[in-house]
This record gives sequence, structure tokens and C-alpha cells, in this order.
Amino acid sequence: MKEVPDIAVDIRVECQVYPSEDPAKVIRAIKNVVSNCSPELVDSMLRVVTKNLEVLSTIYEQVRSRRVMGVFRKVLLNNMIANSTWFYLNKQAAYVGTVSVCEDESESPLGPIKVTMTSEELESVINWLIQL
Repeated sequence: MKEVPDIAVDIRVECQVYPSEDPAKVIRAIKNVVSNCSPELVDSMLRVVTKNLEVLSTIYEQVRSRRVMGVFRKVLLNNMIANSTWFYLNKQAAYVGTVSVCEDESESPLGPIKVTMTSEELESVINWLIQL
């Protein structure tokens, strides 16, 4: 893996836990794709808030190995507003340890995991993730 750059970034990972779901399984899904995190359950929403870009290392590695950087780049750029961007991950794929970027919320039947990144150096964050 390319060294994680020293960039100031706020990362927020959110995922709805539905009544039919086991919260422990949804926590596992998040931990499978977001490294070294401790999701907190607030009401029916799991959240991770961090300033550590390294939590995205699993996503970084799998996007490369599965050769989906073009789709990932398109999603990040299409969802960019000022100094923030976001993307969805399929919750069921995450549960089995696979990073599957969704272009639309409906691509994850049980609801997606939403990852939001905010940084004054957002372009550098995106370039690191898709390794331009």
C-alpha cells in the first residue's frame, strides 16, 4: 500500500441498522471495510467519526485489486460539493469483507454504508484513494 499521506481530513461513516438486522453483524460489516474503528450505535444509526485517513486503507487496497478505480473516481467526483464528497458501500458485501462501491443507494438492498470525507485538501485525498 502506498503510504498514507498526512492530510487533515474528517471522515464520517454511517449506516442504518434496521429492526430485522443484528446490530453486531452490521458492526462487523463496517469493521470489515473501515480499518481500526469503533462504531457507535446511536438510536438506529451506526457511526464512526475520525480524522485518521488510514481507516480507509481496506477500501484503498480493494478498489485497486478489483480494478474499479474508474467507477470509484466517478462516484467521488459526482458527489463532490465544495470540500466534501461521499460514497456508498454495499452493506451485505461489506459483511463478507468485500468493498463494493454503489453508485446508487438502491444497489444495497438493506441500505448502504455511507462514507463522507471532508478536507481542505480533498483533491489530494481523492488522488490518494484512486492513486492518480
